[in-house]
Amino acid sequence: MHLIPAPGSPEMQAALSHSNVRTIVDILLQIIDQDYFKVVALFLRNNDQDTSPSLSQKLQALRNQYKPRPNAEGRFAVPPYIDELVSTLEILYSQDQIRVSFQRGAIVELLASELVCSRCNSGECVGNHIFVDGRYRSSQVDVAVFSKSKQQIEGYTCKTKPEWVESADCTNLIALASKAQELDFDTHIGVICFDHSRAIDQRIKKFPLRMPIQAYGINNIQVLTKSPIK
Repeated sequence: MHLIPAPGSPEMQAALSHSNVRTIVDILLQIIDQDYFKVVALFLRNNDQDTSPSLSQKLQALRNQYKPRPNAEGRFAVPPYIDELVSTLEILYSQDQIRVSFQRGAIVELLASELVCSRCNSGECVGNHIFVDGRYRSSQVDVAVFSKSKQQIEGYTCKTKPEWVESADCTNLIALASKAQELDFDTHIGVICFDHSRAIDQRIKKFPLRMPIQAYGINNIQVLTKSPIK
């Protein structure tokens, strides 16, 4: 088994490398253990492209939902990165609908990649790759882990909304897990979205699947920093 790059469409490649996406992901990583992370993730999940005057009101409401914590002096101050987050979201949503959609998806994918890769050795975790073994060739996997030394394989599909998860996404992961097990690799597969894990699980269970797929959402995405394989 080995991995080969599958970078995806030019639109997704551009989204993953966009400064707006990188900035938002960096801030989400700072607040991922706070309730405000869920607020921002659901904002991205629920809001499509919007250039109406109401966008500024939504963004101001988003900023106001941040509950400041006491700083070193005991003062309740809003950290500068909250304003940076809101201003970056305003820039993101001012683009055309296609760019907005791809960049929202790229935020989910890049955040997931950062979390998973944080506990992997160098080169073991990659984004947008295909698993290949002999005649077997998977479809693109958004976040892939291949550890030959540990005999472990992981694969994750990333979507902004659970309803965007398709049957083909799930069957691709299951085929990967089946092939990995044939090769005596420990394996774990999952779907990651900006929603509650129960909503993701409900979507997954709409498809006739022959093995379980783990759901990761705003309430449990943090656990990806630890290996799910014991």
